[in-house]
Amino acid sequence: MSKILEKLSDQHEERIINVLYRLEEDIIKEVTRATKGQLVSQRLAIQLQPKLRTIIESTFLNEADLIINEEYNKIAKVVLDTFGKMPIPNKFKNLTEVDLATINALKTQSFSGFEDIAERFLKIINDEVYQSTIAGRPFEDMVKNIRQHINGVYQRSNTREINELVDFINENKFDISKKVEVEEAVRKLHTQYASDRAGNNLRRYSGQIAHDSVMQFHGQFTVAKAKNSGLNHFRYTGTLVRDSRPFCQNMLNKTLTEKKIRDIWNNQGWAGKSTGDPFIVRGGYRCRHTWIPTNPDWDI
Repeated sequence: MSKILEKLSDQHEERIINVLYRLEEDIIKEVTRATKGQLVSQRLAIQLQPKLRTIIESTFLNEADLIINEEYNKIAKVVLDTFGKMPIPNKFKNLTEVDLATINALKTQSFSGFEDIAERFLKIINDEVYQSTIAGRPFEDMVKNIRQHINGVYQRSNTREINELVDFINENKFDISKKVEVEEAVRKLHTQYASDRAGNNLRRYSGQIAHDSVMQFHGQFTVAKAKNSGLNHFRYTGTLVRDSRPFCQNMLNKTLTEKKIRDIWNNQGWAGKSTGDPFIVRGGYRCRHTWIPTNPDWDI
């Protein structure tokens, strides 16, 4: 995979993860302000819902919108630069031309993924507040659960060592030279301070979406350009890592027709395979490989 794509996906994931701490604090502050730290009433729980929506929109969704509108043109440029380095005949010249209409349509589609996850967790948080009134849940427990829904084991805490571990992981997660230290910090955070290692929290899914949106935008734009040029052969590119999926291991550096790729995709299964189009989701969640359109007659 292009080093530029890899860098962008890591940067976008880091930005989204960082904004979740502000989201966590803003929601807790608003719930505390509205309830004065007491068990909320059902009426107040309902009245809080529009305010919580506004907070999510002004933090999480605003950051997602900034990332997509500021950064995704760089992904399109990666695609065009890749084509520009190929010995492409003149009749395929449109592969290297900018297509603003397609780029903007794909940006809108990418943002909808963030909107979907925001809506899902807004409901979860609203349900948590409302159900706390029904169950008579202590206010402190409700706050802890809200934090868990947003950042999971990486939630803010009153324990200094937990916050130090969380800060160290966030600051060094994408630093290869500190990979071992980060893994040890994650292990300690999971084993000593939390019972779940993954959890269905906003951090988990939004980080994945931030990464996959980069790769899927790249895949969609690439395929759109290929279709417009009448190309139907694709080469699977990228590098293998220790946990690369069987699909990626078998496909790497192969050039296949679109029909053959779809036949393989529809008749094989593997751990981590996600639903969708093989040219867009590729090996599955967090896959770092790409399909590049080509022609067997080109000398590449």
